[in-house]
Amino acid sequence: MTDAATRLAELGWTAFEEAQGKPDHEPVRVFSIHRSEALARSVDGECRVDLAMHRALGAIAVGDWLLRSTDGDSYTRLERRTEIARKAAGEHVHKQVLSANVDRLLIVSSCNQEFSLPRLERYLVLACDCGVEPEIILTKADLSDEAESLARAAASLLDGVPVRLVDARDADQVRPLAESIRPGETLALVGSSGVGKTTLANALGAPDLATGAVRGIDDKGRHTTTARSMVQLPGGGLLIDNPGIRELQLTDCERGIAKVFSDVLGRAEQCRFQDCSHEAEPGCAVQAAIESGALPARRLDSFRALEAEQARNAEILEAKRQRARDIGHKYRKLNWSKRARRGQ
Repeated sequence: MTDAATRLAELGWTAFEEAQGKPDHEPVRVFSIHRSEALARSVDGECRVDLAMHRALGAIAVGDWLLRSTDGDSYTRLERRTEIARKAAGEHVHKQVLSANVDRLLIVSSCNQEFSLPRLERYLVLACDCGVEPEIILTKADLSDEAESLARAAASLLDGVPVRLVDARDADQVRPLAESIRPGETLALVGSSGVGKTTLANALGAPDLATGAVRGIDDKGRHTTTARSMVQLPGGGLLIDNPGIRELQLTDCERGIAKVFSDVLGRAEQCRFQDCSHEAEPGCAVQAAIESGALPARRLDSFRALEAEQARNAEILEAKRQRARDIGHKYRKLNWSKRARRGQ
């Protein structure tokens, strides 16, 4: 591998991006976005992309790969290998990409009042749906007498998902995680405000970032990270630090739901009736598992909540698409009518 190819691989370039490359175009990766400008990095250094001048790029995200022409006048965004996305906050339903081309999602929670199994399930669904490897990091383990039981509860959500208990201020506790990061691997930190994401990022070798205190009454924190950005770690990986997420609503995550809730769906297939609602029907395998203690009732509640959310958001999205199709049809019909009157 040439020196340039090695430096490109250290930025996260893989065979997936290589297959999309073009002659006489230089790959650059987006490291941060600030309103109308993006800061990107190539093997030769940093460059700034004026997003107002390159509207054809569309919405870009931290972690995206762009191809820059030799003269630097044009950019093309490459297809994403993976994308961490959610329903944008607010009433309107549209997808917001949080990070692009991520290999591993570090789901950060803390061993206090913030700990929530349903919230962790949502993040796991998000990771599994887009093919990103999830890992749960439980911080502030030194402040809780229940840290081990919380870790066991988190591990029970998905077979094989790693769960790490750490005091992010203790270098010895963070070292195993740091040593697991491969050169060129891209990780993203997600979680609520105040759980210790920035402290963890600093411990992994990110440049010193501001940290903030949490409110004692509810263990909630303020946003110390206010914009998404990516940094290169001393060990060779790349880390995307995301602002705290207060609302995580999901769209089009059926694959993720199927994987995270395979225990619920597997038992549902054994129900006597195909259209079983898992309430009081005879022969309901799901309710039988709940009664025997093999399946926590909470798992069924979480599954139902996510399924209902998916259906609701999908219905709204389809209605928006139909309106767009109707408007397009209306304008095409109007143009045909104008041409007909002109005798064209």
